[in-house]
Amino acid sequence: MMKSWGARLYGKMDIRVEPFDLPDIGEDEILAKVRADTLCMSTLKAAKLGPEHKRVPADVDKHPVLVGHECAGELVQVGKRWADRYKAGDQFTIQPALNYKGSMDSPGYSYAYCGGDATYVILPPELMEVDCLLVHSVKEQFRAALAEPYSCVIGACRSLFRSDRRSHRHFMGIRNGGKMAIIGGCGPMGLAAIDYALAGPQRPQRLVVTDADDARIARAQEIFRHVAIERGIELFFINPLKEEQNEELLKNLSGGNGFDDILVMVASAPLLEQANRLLAFNGCINFFAGPTDQNFSAALNYYGVHYFDHHVIGTTGGTADDEREALELMEDGLIRPEALVSHVGGLPAVPEATLALDKLPGGKKLIYTEYDFPLFALDELSGEAEKQPWLAPLCEIVGKNGGLWSLEAEQWIFEHAPALKEDM
Repeated sequence: MMKSWGARLYGKMDIRVEPFDLPDIGEDEILAKVRADTLCMSTLKAAKLGPEHKRVPADVDKHPVLVGHECAGELVQVGKRWADRYKAGDQFTIQPALNYKGSMDSPGYSYAYCGGDATYVILPPELMEVDCLLVHSVKEQFRAALAEPYSCVIGACRSLFRSDRRSHRHFMGIRNGGKMAIIGGCGPMGLAAIDYALAGPQRPQRLVVTDADDARIARAQEIFRHVAIERGIELFFINPLKEEQNEELLKNLSGGNGFDDILVMVASAPLLEQANRLLAFNGCINFFAGPTDQNFSAALNYYGVHYFDHHVIGTTGGTADDEREALELMEDGLIRPEALVSHVGGLPAVPEATLALDKLPGGKKLIYTEYDFPLFALDELSGEAEKQPWLAPLCEIVGKNGGLWSLEAEQWIFEHAPALKEDM
Protein backbone atom coordinates (compact mmCIF):
# COMPACT_ATOMS: atom_id res chain seq x y z
CA MET A 1 0.00 0.00 0.00
CA MET A 2 1.33 3.45 -0.93
CA LYS A 3 0.02 7.00 -1.07
CA SER A 4 -0.79 8.81 -4.31
CA TRP A 5 -2.36 12.15 -5.13
CA GLY A 6 -4.89 12.52 -7.91
CA ALA A 7 -7.71 14.50 -9.48
CA ARG A 8 -10.76 12.27 -9.09
CA LEU A 9 -14.21 12.55 -10.67
CA TYR A 10 -17.13 11.98 -8.25
CA GLY A 11 -20.02 13.07 -10.46
CA LYS A 12 -21.25 15.87 -12.68
CA MET A 13 -18.81 18.81 -12.55
CA ASP A 14 -17.27 17.36 -9.38
CA ILE A 15 -13.50 16.85 -9.62
CA ARG A 16 -11.44 16.79 -6.42
CA VAL A 17 -7.67 16.72 -5.90
CA GLU A 18 -6.91 14.52 -2.91
CA PRO A 19 -4.60 11.81 -1.57
CA PHE A 20 -5.67 8.19 -1.85
CA ASP A 21 -4.17 4.77 -1.17
CA LEU A 22 -2.83 2.61 -3.98
CA PRO A 23 -2.94 -1.14 -3.30
CA ASP A 24 0.04 -3.37 -4.01
CA ILE A 25 0.21 -4.28 -7.69
CA GLY A 26 -0.67 -7.73 -8.97
CA GLU A 27 1.68 -9.78 -11.14
CA ASP A 28 -0.21 -8.62 -14.24
CA GLU A 29 -0.09 -4.88 -13.35
CA ILE A 30 2.52 -2.10 -13.45
CA LEU A 31 3.13 0.72 -10.99
CA ALA A 32 3.98 3.99 -12.76
CA LYS A 33 4.93 7.54 -11.79
CA VAL A 34 3.21 10.27 -13.81
CA ARG A 35 5.35 13.35 -14.49
CA ALA A 36 3.12 15.36 -16.83
CA ASP A 37 -0.40 15.40 -18.26
CA THR A 38 -2.18 17.72 -20.67
CA LEU A 39 -5.86 18.49 -20.23
CA CYS A 40 -8.36 17.41 -22.88
CA MET A 41 -11.80 18.74 -23.75
CA SER A 42 -13.03 15.14 -23.62
CA THR A 43 -12.49 15.18 -19.85
CA LEU A 44 -14.75 18.21 -19.59
CA LYS A 45 -17.40 16.29 -21.55
CA ALA A 46 -17.06 13.41 -19.07
CA ALA A 47 -17.36 15.84 -16.15
CA LYS A 48 -20.48 17.44 -17.61
CA LEU A 49 -22.19 14.07 -18.05
CA GLY A 50 -20.79 12.25 -15.00
CA PRO A 51 -22.27 8.74 -14.72
CA GLU A 52 -24.30 9.36 -17.90
CA HIS A 53 -21.05 9.35 -19.90
CA LYS A 54 -20.50 6.09 -21.78
CA ARG A 55 -17.05 5.59 -20.20
CA VAL A 56 -17.78 6.72 -16.62
CA PRO A 57 -19.00 4.08 -14.10
CA ALA A 58 -22.56 4.42 -12.81
CA ASP A 59 -21.33 4.32 -9.19
CA VAL A 60 -18.67 7.01 -9.63
CA ASP A 61 -20.10 8.88 -6.63
CA LYS A 62 -19.05 5.97 -4.40
CA HIS A 63 -15.99 4.83 -6.37
CA PRO A 64 -14.39 7.90 -7.98
CA VAL A 65 -12.17 7.61 -11.06
CA LEU A 66 -8.93 9.36 -11.93
CA VAL A 67 -9.19 11.85 -14.78
CA GLY A 68 -6.58 12.63 -17.44
CA HIS A 69 -5.35 10.50 -20.30
CA GLU A 70 -2.66 12.55 -22.12
CA CYS A 71 0.14 11.58 -19.76
CA ALA A 72 3.79 10.67 -19.56
CA GLY A 73 6.14 9.40 -16.88
CA GLU A 74 8.24 6.43 -15.91
CA LEU A 75 7.59 2.85 -14.85
CA VAL A 76 8.39 2.12 -11.20
CA GLN A 77 7.55 -1.54 -10.59
CA VAL A 78 6.70 -4.14 -13.24
CA GLY A 79 4.56 -7.16 -12.44
CA LYS A 80 5.99 -10.61 -13.21
CA ARG A 81 3.78 -11.14 -16.26
CA TRP A 82 5.32 -8.15 -18.10
CA ALA A 83 8.93 -8.42 -16.90
CA ASP A 84 10.16 -9.59 -20.32
CA ARG A 85 8.69 -6.53 -22.08
CA TYR A 86 9.07 -3.62 -19.65
CA LYS A 87 11.42 -2.61 -16.85
CA ALA A 88 11.52 -0.05 -14.06
CA GLY A 89 12.82 3.26 -15.37
CA ASP A 90 11.25 2.95 -18.83
CA GLN A 91 9.80 6.24 -20.03
CA PHE A 92 6.18 5.73 -21.04
CA THR A 93 3.00 7.20 -22.38
CA ILE A 94 -0.30 5.48 -23.14
CA GLN A 95 -2.92 5.20 -25.85
CA PRO A 96 -6.15 5.37 -23.80
CA ALA A 97 -8.48 4.07 -26.55
CA LEU A 98 -8.14 0.44 -25.47
CA ASN A 99 -11.20 -1.06 -27.19
CA TYR A 100 -10.58 -4.07 -24.99
CA LYS A 101 -12.98 -6.95 -25.78
CA GLY A 102 -15.75 -4.52 -26.68
CA SER A 103 -15.51 -2.56 -23.41
CA MET A 104 -15.66 1.25 -23.40
CA ASP A 105 -13.46 1.44 -20.28
CA SER A 106 -10.56 3.83 -20.71
CA PRO A 107 -7.82 5.36 -18.54
CA GLY A 108 -8.88 8.82 -17.45
CA TYR A 109 -12.58 7.94 -17.42
CA SER A 110 -13.16 4.50 -15.93
CA TYR A 111 -10.42 3.47 -13.51
CA ALA A 112 -9.95 4.16 -9.81
CA TYR A 113 -6.16 3.83 -10.08
CA CYS A 114 -5.30 4.73 -13.68
CA GLY A 115 -5.49 8.31 -14.98
CA GLY A 116 -3.05 10.99 -16.06
CA ASP A 117 -3.78 13.58 -13.36
CA ALA A 118 -2.13 11.69 -10.52
CA THR A 119 1.31 11.21 -9.02
CA TYR A 120 1.35 7.39 -9.04
CA VAL A 121 -0.98 5.04 -10.90
CA ILE A 122 -1.49 1.35 -11.49
CA LEU A 123 -1.59 0.36 -15.15
CA PRO A 124 -4.21 -2.39 -15.62
CA PRO A 125 -3.35 -5.60 -17.52
CA GLU A 126 -5.64 -4.80 -20.45
CA LEU A 127 -3.52 -1.74 -21.28
CA MET A 128 -0.53 -4.01 -21.93
CA GLU A 129 -2.59 -6.78 -23.51
CA VAL A 130 -3.70 -4.48 -26.33
CA ASP A 131 -0.18 -2.99 -26.62
CA CYS A 132 -1.26 0.51 -25.56
CA LEU A 133 1.61 1.05 -23.10
CA LEU A 134 4.19 2.85 -25.24
CA VAL A 135 7.85 3.08 -24.22
CA HIS A 136 9.85 5.87 -25.86
CA SER A 137 13.04 7.95 -25.77
CA VAL A 138 11.53 11.45 -26.00
CA LYS A 139 13.49 13.67 -23.59
CA GLU A 140 10.66 15.98 -22.59
CA GLN A 141 7.78 14.65 -20.48
CA PHE A 142 5.41 17.29 -21.87
CA ARG A 143 6.17 16.29 -25.45
CA ALA A 144 5.51 12.63 -24.71
CA ALA A 145 2.23 13.57 -23.00
CA LEU A 146 1.18 15.35 -26.20
CA ALA A 147 1.73 12.20 -28.30
CA GLU A 148 -1.88 11.18 -27.61
CA PRO A 149 -3.49 14.35 -29.03
CA TYR A 150 -1.09 14.13 -31.97
CA SER A 151 -2.27 10.56 -32.54
CA CYS A 152 -5.77 11.95 -33.07
CA VAL A 153 -4.72 14.22 -35.95
CA ILE A 154 -2.41 11.55 -37.35
CA GLY A 155 -5.38 9.15 -37.36
CA ALA A 156 -7.47 11.82 -39.07
CA CYS A 157 -4.86 12.34 -41.79
CA ARG A 158 -4.23 8.63 -42.26
CA SER A 159 -8.00 8.16 -42.73
CA LEU A 160 -8.25 10.62 -45.62
CA PHE A 161 -8.66 8.72 -48.87
CA ARG A 162 -9.27 8.85 -52.60
CA SER A 163 -10.44 6.15 -54.96
CA ASP A 164 -9.48 4.66 -58.31
CA ARG A 165 -12.58 4.35 -60.48
CA ARG A 166 -10.93 1.71 -62.66
CA SER A 167 -10.02 -0.66 -59.85
CA HIS A 168 -12.17 0.51 -56.89
CA ARG A 169 -9.00 0.67 -54.80
CA HIS A 170 -8.71 3.26 -52.05
CA PHE A 171 -5.50 5.21 -51.46
CA MET A 172 -5.13 6.34 -47.87
CA GLY A 173 -3.66 9.49 -46.37
CA ILE A 174 -2.90 13.05 -47.44
CA ARG A 175 -2.41 13.35 -51.20
CA ASN A 176 1.32 13.76 -51.79
CA GLY A 177 2.00 17.03 -53.56
CA GLY A 178 -1.67 18.01 -53.45
CA LYS A 179 -3.62 20.95 -52.07
CA MET A 180 -4.82 20.74 -48.45
CA ALA A 181 -6.95 23.03 -46.27
CA ILE A 182 -7.41 23.06 -42.49
CA ILE A 183 -10.58 24.98 -41.62
CA GLY A 184 -10.54 26.60 -38.16
CA GLY A 185 -6.96 25.45 -37.86
CA CYS A 186 -5.16 27.62 -35.29
CA GLY A 187 -6.56 26.06 -32.12
CA PRO A 188 -4.47 23.41 -30.31
CA MET A 189 -5.58 20.46 -32.44
CA GLY A 190 -5.39 22.58 -35.59
CA LEU A 191 -1.77 23.43 -34.74
CA ALA A 192 -1.04 19.72 -34.33
CA ALA A 193 -2.64 19.07 -37.72
CA ILE A 194 -0.50 21.78 -39.36
CA ASP A 195 2.59 20.34 -37.69
CA TYR A 196 1.82 16.83 -38.93
CA ALA A 197 0.93 17.94 -42.47
CA LEU A 198 4.37 19.59 -42.67
CA ALA A 199 6.20 16.61 -41.17
CA GLY A 200 4.45 13.35 -42.01
CA PRO A 201 5.42 10.86 -44.73
CA GLN A 202 2.71 12.24 -47.08
CA ARG A 203 2.78 16.02 -47.43
CA PRO A 204 0.78 18.50 -49.52
CA GLN A 205 2.49 20.90 -51.89
CA ARG A 206 0.24 23.70 -50.63
CA LEU A 207 -1.41 24.04 -47.22
CA VAL A 208 -4.05 26.69 -46.52
CA VAL A 209 -5.18 27.32 -42.94
CA THR A 210 -8.16 29.44 -41.90
CA ASP A 211 -8.95 30.91 -38.50
CA ALA A 212 -11.08 33.82 -37.26
CA ASP A 213 -8.54 35.00 -34.66
CA ASP A 214 -5.69 37.23 -35.86
CA ALA A 215 -3.60 36.60 -32.74
CA ARG A 216 -3.79 32.84 -33.20
CA ILE A 217 -2.92 33.20 -36.89
CA ALA A 218 0.11 35.37 -36.07
CA ARG A 219 1.36 32.83 -33.53
CA ALA A 220 0.90 29.91 -35.96
CA GLN A 221 2.70 31.82 -38.72
CA GLU A 222 5.62 32.57 -36.44
CA ILE A 223 5.95 28.93 -35.42
CA PHE A 224 5.49 27.20 -38.77
CA ARG A 225 6.45 29.52 -41.64
CA HIS A 226 10.16 28.66 -41.51
CA VAL A 227 9.40 24.94 -41.24
CA ALA A 228 7.22 25.14 -44.36
CA ILE A 229 9.90 27.02 -46.28
CA GLU A 230 12.58 24.49 -45.30
CA ARG A 231 10.39 21.61 -46.47
CA GLY A 232 9.26 23.24 -49.71
CA ILE A 233 5.59 23.55 -48.78
CA GLU A 234 3.54 26.67 -49.59
CA LEU A 235 1.77 27.74 -46.41
CA PHE A 236 -1.02 30.33 -46.32
CA PHE A 237 -3.12 31.65 -43.42
CA ILE A 238 -6.49 33.32 -44.02
CA ASN A 239 -8.88 35.09 -41.64
CA PRO A 240 -12.24 34.62 -43.42
CA LEU A 241 -13.88 37.37 -41.36
CA LYS A 242 -11.53 39.91 -42.92
CA GLU A 243 -11.97 38.76 -46.52
CA GLU A 244 -15.17 39.81 -48.28
CA GLN A 245 -14.66 37.17 -50.94
CA ASN A 246 -13.07 34.60 -48.65
CA GLU A 247 -14.51 31.59 -50.46
CA GLU A 248 -13.34 32.87 -53.85
CA LEU A 249 -9.91 33.54 -52.35
CA LEU A 250 -9.76 30.03 -50.92
CA LYS A 251 -10.82 28.59 -54.26
CA ASN A 252 -8.04 30.53 -55.98
CA LEU A 253 -5.51 29.31 -53.41
CA SER A 254 -6.55 25.75 -54.22
CA GLY A 255 -5.45 26.37 -57.80
CA GLY A 256 -9.02 26.85 -58.96
CA ASN A 257 -10.03 23.19 -58.80
CA GLY A 258 -10.59 22.78 -55.08
CA PHE A 259 -8.65 21.07 -52.29
CA ASP A 260 -7.71 17.41 -52.36
CA ASP A 261 -7.91 17.14 -48.57
CA ILE A 262 -9.82 19.26 -46.04
CA LEU A 263 -9.86 18.97 -42.26
CA VAL A 264 -12.74 20.81 -40.54
CA MET A 265 -11.70 21.56 -36.96
CA VAL A 266 -14.86 23.42 -35.87
CA ALA A 267 -18.38 21.99 -35.41
CA SER A 268 -19.99 24.54 -37.73
CA ALA A 269 -22.58 23.73 -40.37
CA PRO A 270 -21.64 26.76 -42.56
CA LEU A 271 -17.97 25.75 -42.48
CA LEU A 272 -18.77 22.14 -43.36
CA GLU A 273 -20.93 23.30 -46.26
CA GLN A 274 -18.16 25.65 -47.41
CA ALA A 275 -15.66 22.77 -47.24
CA ASN A 276 -18.01 20.74 -49.41
CA ARG A 277 -18.02 23.52 -52.04
CA LEU A 278 -14.21 23.78 -51.91
CA LEU A 279 -13.56 20.07 -52.38
CA ALA A 280 -11.71 18.88 -55.49
CA PHE A 281 -12.62 15.92 -57.68
CA ASN A 282 -11.89 12.72 -55.73
CA GLY A 283 -11.17 14.83 -52.65
CA CYS A 284 -11.88 14.00 -49.02
CA ILE A 285 -13.27 16.01 -46.09
CA ASN A 286 -12.59 14.84 -42.53
CA PHE A 287 -14.99 16.38 -40.00
CA PHE A 288 -12.61 16.30 -37.05
CA ALA A 289 -14.47 18.48 -34.54
CA GLY A 290 -16.72 16.48 -32.22
CA PRO A 291 -20.19 18.06 -31.86
CA THR A 292 -22.04 17.77 -28.55
CA ASP A 293 -25.45 18.01 -30.25
CA GLN A 294 -26.53 14.53 -31.32
CA ASN A 295 -28.75 16.09 -33.99
CA PHE A 296 -26.00 18.26 -35.49
CA SER A 297 -26.24 18.28 -39.28
CA ALA A 298 -25.18 20.19 -42.38
CA ALA A 299 -26.17 20.12 -46.04
CA LEU A 300 -24.19 17.86 -48.32
CA ASN A 301 -24.17 18.11 -52.12
CA TYR A 302 -24.90 14.55 -53.22
CA TYR A 303 -24.44 15.47 -56.87
CA GLY A 304 -20.78 15.96 -55.99
CA VAL A 305 -20.72 12.70 -54.06
CA HIS A 306 -22.09 10.84 -57.08
CA TYR A 307 -20.31 12.51 -60.00
CA PHE A 308 -17.21 14.11 -58.51
CA ASP A 309 -16.16 11.33 -56.14
CA HIS A 310 -16.49 13.59 -53.10
CA HIS A 311 -15.73 11.70 -49.88
CA VAL A 312 -16.84 12.80 -46.40
CA ILE A 313 -15.62 11.08 -43.24
CA GLY A 314 -15.22 11.81 -39.53
CA THR A 315 -12.68 10.44 -37.07
CA THR A 316 -12.22 10.61 -33.32
CA GLY A 317 -9.16 9.56 -31.38
CA GLY A 318 -6.13 7.68 -32.62
CA THR A 319 -4.62 4.22 -32.39
CA ALA A 320 -1.48 2.93 -30.73
CA ASP A 321 0.22 2.93 -34.15
CA ASP A 322 -0.78 6.56 -34.69
CA GLU A 323 0.74 7.44 -31.33
CA ARG A 324 3.91 5.51 -32.10
CA GLU A 325 4.29 7.59 -35.25
CA ALA A 326 3.88 10.76 -33.16
CA LEU A 327 6.61 9.59 -30.77
CA GLU A 328 8.93 8.73 -33.68
CA LEU A 329 8.42 12.18 -35.20
CA MET A 330 9.22 13.71 -31.80
CA GLU A 331 12.33 11.56 -31.40
CA ASP A 332 13.47 12.66 -34.88
CA GLY A 333 12.76 16.33 -34.12
CA LEU A 334 10.31 16.70 -37.01
CA ILE A 335 7.32 18.11 -35.08
CA ARG A 336 7.00 20.90 -32.51
CA PRO A 337 4.52 19.91 -29.76
CA GLU A 338 5.59 22.94 -27.72
CA ALA A 339 3.48 24.99 -30.16
CA LEU A 340 0.35 23.58 -28.50
CA VAL A 341 1.17 24.55 -24.89
CA SER A 342 -0.33 27.84 -23.70
CA HIS A 343 -0.76 27.28 -19.93
CA VAL A 344 1.17 25.42 -17.23
CA GLY A 345 0.05 24.46 -13.72
CA GLY A 346 0.41 22.02 -10.85
CA LEU A 347 -1.97 19.22 -9.87
CA PRO A 348 -4.31 21.39 -7.70
CA ALA A 349 -5.10 23.46 -10.82
CA VAL A 350 -6.77 20.50 -12.55
CA PRO A 351 -10.40 20.79 -11.33
CA GLU A 352 -10.89 24.49 -12.06
CA ALA A 353 -8.97 24.37 -15.36
CA THR A 354 -10.72 21.23 -16.61
CA LEU A 355 -14.19 22.52 -15.81
CA ALA A 356 -13.41 25.78 -17.65
CA LEU A 357 -11.68 24.33 -20.73
CA ASP A 358 -14.45 25.58 -23.00
CA LYS A 359 -13.90 29.14 -21.71
CA LEU A 360 -10.14 29.36 -21.18
CA PRO A 361 -8.31 30.91 -24.14
CA GLY A 362 -5.19 29.52 -25.74
CA GLY A 363 -4.03 25.99 -26.42
CA LYS A 364 -3.11 23.01 -24.28
CA LYS A 365 -3.07 23.25 -20.48
CA LEU A 366 0.00 21.36 -19.24
CA ILE A 367 -0.04 19.89 -15.72
CA TYR A 368 3.00 18.81 -13.73
CA THR A 369 1.41 16.36 -11.34
CA GLU A 370 3.98 16.35 -8.51
CA TYR A 371 3.76 20.08 -7.85
CA ASP A 372 1.51 22.67 -6.26
CA PHE A 373 1.22 25.96 -8.14
CA PRO A 374 -1.62 27.79 -9.93
CA LEU A 375 -2.24 27.60 -13.65
CA PHE A 376 -0.54 30.43 -15.56
CA ALA A 377 -0.57 31.48 -19.21
CA LEU A 378 2.80 31.61 -20.95
CA ASP A 379 1.96 34.91 -22.61
CA GLU A 380 1.19 36.41 -19.18
CA LEU A 381 4.16 34.90 -17.37
CA SER A 382 5.99 38.19 -16.86
CA GLY A 383 3.01 39.63 -14.98
CA GLU A 384 2.64 36.42 -13.01
CA ALA A 385 6.31 36.57 -12.03
CA GLU A 386 5.72 39.99 -10.46
CA LYS A 387 3.12 38.41 -8.17
CA GLN A 388 5.10 35.20 -7.64
CA PRO A 389 8.82 36.07 -7.69
CA TRP A 390 9.86 32.42 -7.75
CA LEU A 391 8.69 32.36 -11.39
CA ALA A 392 11.13 35.09 -12.54
CA PRO A 393 13.87 32.71 -13.79
CA LEU A 394 11.24 30.70 -15.65
CA CYS A 395 10.05 33.89 -17.33
CA GLU A 396 13.56 34.38 -18.73
CA ILE A 397 13.74 30.78 -19.98
CA VAL A 398 10.40 31.01 -21.79
CA GLY A 399 11.25 34.44 -23.19
CA LYS A 400 14.50 33.34 -24.80
CA ASN A 401 12.63 30.41 -26.39
CA GLY A 402 10.26 32.71 -28.25
CA GLY A 403 7.47 32.35 -25.69
CA LEU A 404 7.32 28.56 -26.10
CA TRP A 405 7.67 25.85 -23.47
CA SER A 406 10.85 23.77 -23.62
CA LEU A 407 12.96 21.04 -22.05
CA GLU A 408 14.85 23.72 -20.09
CA ALA A 409 11.58 25.15 -18.75
CA GLU A 410 10.38 21.68 -17.77
CA GLN A 411 13.61 20.87 -15.96
CA TRP A 412 13.38 24.16 -14.10
CA ILE A 413 9.89 23.20 -12.88
CA PHE A 414 11.21 19.81 -11.72
CA GLU A 415 13.97 21.50 -9.74
CA HIS A 416 12.22 24.58 -8.33
CA ALA A 417 8.41 24.24 -8.27
CA PRO A 418 6.79 23.74 -4.85
CA ALA A 419 5.95 20.11 -4.20
CA LEU A 420 2.57 18.81 -3.07
CA LYS A 421 2.17 18.90 0.73
CA GLU A 422 0.61 16.29 2.98
CA ASP A 423 -1.56 18.92 4.70
CA MET A 424 -3.17 20.35 1.55
